[in-house]
Amino acid sequence: MITFGFYSPWWLLGLALIPLYVWYELKFRTKNRLKLPFSRFSVLNRLHPRKSIWNYLFLAGRALLLFLLVLAIARPRFGKGRQDIQGEGVDIVIALDISGSMLAVDFMPINRLGAAKQVAKEFIQQRQHDRIGLVTFSEYALTRCPITLDHAALTELLANVEVNKEASSTAIGMGLATSVARLRNSKARSKVIILITDGVNNTGEIDPFAAAEMARTFGIKVYPVGVGSNGLVDFPVDDPIFGQRYQKVMIEMDMDALNKIAALTGTGEAALATNTDQLKAVLNKIDRLEKSTYTVRQYYDYNELFPLLLWIAFALLLAELLLKLWFIRLLPE
Repeated sequence: MITFGFYSPWWLLGLALIPLYVWYELKFRTKNRLKLPFSRFSVLNRLHPRKSIWNYLFLAGRALLLFLLVLAIARPRFGKGRQDIQGEGVDIVIALDISGSMLAVDFMPINRLGAAKQVAKEFIQQRQHDRIGLVTFSEYALTRCPITLDHAALTELLANVEVNKEASSTAIGMGLATSVARLRNSKARSKVIILITDGVNNTGEIDPFAAAEMARTFGIKVYPVGVGSNGLVDFPVDDPIFGQRYQKVMIEMDMDALNKIAALTGTGEAALATNTDQLKAVLNKIDRLEKSTYTVRQYYDYNELFPLLLWIAFALLLAELLLKLWFIRLLPE
């Protein structure tokens, strides 16, 4: 942001004296000058108009000279602003289930993963000053992005996340433990994991409750979010004859386990979202609960303009002296 101002603006009051100077010169100085007789009136009448024009030009030049000097004393300057943002932020990891069951299309017209990615992107855009990371999990967990302020890179990585179609099981404990590892050394005021899943923990070396205990040890809050309907849902199936079609598939979701994870880390109960609007409402609620506190300080790098004004004033003064000494014959009025 570019800004313009004066270091000593009170000196600008001196501009009010310039019209008084011009008025004094026109009213008194020109009338009180010595008048001498001239024997050839025709020559005087021919020269006087030219001389009067130069007198007015010199007066205008001196008024401009005074104007520039007053501005220079007031020290005009322009600067480019920058912000220094300080405060206590929130470090967040989004732990996203990408197991095969996330292909279920009870979030019509998109599947569960598509809905989760869409709402997670909006959540990231709302948290401009917080560091956010991304962990995905199915049969194993993978850090897709460590906690970062580069939200553009994060959303790009999120957009490229796809369902692991080969995964037939879900390691919620591994996903949660990996997320804890990303946050355990954080110095943020608040550390949060948003756990988004639609399944049951049925694989992995770490139990989800043990991972929740780890989170509590490091002061990390876990907000579990169950996505989708619990029971029969439409699921895409590739048919070699008829192409892709949908059939009802039983998908179980362990909300009791998610509620226990929430209770262990002090966030109450897990949330259940069966459509995009509900999922958005859940993440908006988390956004309201986990607020950041920041102090924004504005700085400016200034460039001073008074040297330029002084050089222009000097050039005007020099021009007047040269004109009077070499180019104009001064005649008494």
